[in-house]
Amino acid sequence: MSFKDHFSKQAADYAKFRPRYPREMFEYLGTVAPSRKLAWDCGTGNGQAAVGLASLFDRVLATDASEKQIAKADQHERVEYRVAPAEHSGIESETIDLIMVAQALH
Repeated sequence: MSFKDHFSKQAADYAKFRPRYPREMFEYLGTVAPSRKLAWDCGTGNGQAAVGLASLFDRVLATDASEKQIAKADQHERVEYRVAPAEHSGIESETIDLIMVAQALH
């Protein structure tokens, strides 16, 4: 199965117009995670959720299959961006405290 890239064409507009997530959501997620060492934002897009998670977690890995989305991502010192589909993230098993799929919240 190949990746169908529906977001790269409008990556700049996506970053500009996508609504932000509420701070309270990230605070809640911090309370349910077993630790706050490492979070994974799967399908990060332009990194809005990744940056929100970085306010609570020591480190955030943010992956997206779209290179153009990653290029437009919000930068943060605790967020590491990777161009990768979810099934080939390069993340080792049993290392993540929280997995976020923000697109699923829409």
